[in-house]
Amino acid sequence: MRKTLPVISTGPAAGAASDGCSAPAAAPARSALPLWRKRRLRIALVRHHDLCLNTRQIARVQKRAGVLPHLGLGYIHTALKSAGFHNVIQVDTPALGLDSEGLRKLLADFGADLVGVSTTTPGLPGAVEACEAAKSTGAKVILGGPHTEVYAHENLVHDSIDYIGVGEGITIMPELAEAMERGEDPEGIRGLVTRKHDGGAAPMVNLEEVGWPERSGLPMDSYYSIMAPRPFATMISSRGCPFKCSFCFKQAVDKKSMYRSPEDVVGEMTELKERWGVKEIMFYDDVFTLHRGRVREICALIGERGLKVRWEAPTRVDLVPEPLLEAMAGAGCVRLRFGIEHGDTEILERMRKESDIEKIEKAVTSAHEAGIKGFGYFIVGWLGETREQFRKTVDLACRLPLDYASFYTATPLPGTPLHTESVAAGQIPADYWDRFVRGEFDARIGYLVPDAQERAQRAYRSFFMRRSMVRPLLSHMAVTGQWRNTLDGLRSLHRSTSNTDRDF
Repeated sequence: MRKTLPVISTGPAAGAASDGCSAPAAAPARSALPLWRKRRLRIALVRHHDLCLNTRQIARVQKRAGVLPHLGLGYIHTALKSAGFHNVIQVDTPALGLDSEGLRKLLADFGADLVGVSTTTPGLPGAVEACEAAKSTGAKVILGGPHTEVYAHENLVHDSIDYIGVGEGITIMPELAEAMERGEDPEGIRGLVTRKHDGGAAPMVNLEEVGWPERSGLPMDSYYSIMAPRPFATMISSRGCPFKCSFCFKQAVDKKSMYRSPEDVVGEMTELKERWGVKEIMFYDDVFTLHRGRVREICALIGERGLKVRWEAPTRVDLVPEPLLEAMAGAGCVRLRFGIEHGDTEILERMRKESDIEKIEKAVTSAHEAGIKGFGYFIVGWLGETREQFRKTVDLACRLPLDYASFYTATPLPGTPLHTESVAAGQIPADYWDRFVRGEFDARIGYLVPDAQERAQRAYRSFFMRRSMVRPLLSHMAVTGQWRNTLDGLRSLHRSTSNTDRDF
């Protein structure tokens, strides 16, 4: 029988009811699988297209941003292998260029018994499409991802979905596969929701005990990012975020921080460099520099091992002291992604960012002086945002020594304070997401200011169409080789320029 993965408690103990859900039943004892019996279950892990009407990014930018590997599915694949399931494939339809019919044929040819589909709330229509394709082949279908913690039972309105996974898919999928292998009733698995049973949420797992995400069989040559040279890879060195930004949805497993050891992190970086030949690693932690001592140890270990690879990471403006920036730059960090969000102090407070303009300017400038490029994330069209407040955001983005910027439109995701505030302000219907999940809406959730999309477009043009951006963009394209995507993106912004662009 497989080794039980160590978990990290993130909330009430098992058996305690919460959030209106029934208490999860204790998992039934399962007898050991005979050693002579091979695990024959065939499992497919699917990420389907997520370009959808509720994207926070403007379409012309999103289409050129790239296709990145799905780390969650990679970790689940590793956990399944550890449990003895080796007939497992990852199907990444955006990377493979498959539509729903192509996905259906691939799953049918593979003969999948169990198909796991990952989704976010905005990307649900594409995920349901994948579930329907999988169900048509006769497979059992489970839907998981961040979305399912808010809308577990509501998703079961779709006949193509048999199970919902809530919480840690790394533990749910091996347990479900084992139950199917034995012909047992899967109800009682923690984190598994069915039409008859609520299994609560599966707790966080220590990733270092799981192993590195499985990448064999993935179309590595098909992944690309407008920000990185090919081949590149994605990683996470930690999980969780203690901060409470009002626009960010967090699963229960996201609310407690978990750190991988420096040795494990640098070990995976080394494998990516030596086995896959990656030129750049993109960390997708919630906040890479949350534990600064650990980051210093990672940097020191990179130096000790003589590892030469570019890498970038996300952080906050209040978590990058100058000595740490110097250590990161010396260890190969070429870019930091800052969640700046806005240029108006009042809106920053309403976003619960716990930062201010002075901190923002100091952090980005210090990174620039250390030789690390800055990427700024901004949100425009915030609830009640005036034109003057919007102008402050654009002015800040253009004033900072940033090499790149992304401007998102404020989108009140379910389960966030922004959603609660937007409903209270009468800006969006209280039941929009419930009906969206059920397939009753085919229109985007309303913007919080009428011209939010236009504001995002104007912000992009103001930032990238400056003369001072010519040299950074040329340098970026030369290093990454992303000439076509970058130039196409700039052309699309230029074509949509009008005489009123700067009338804001």
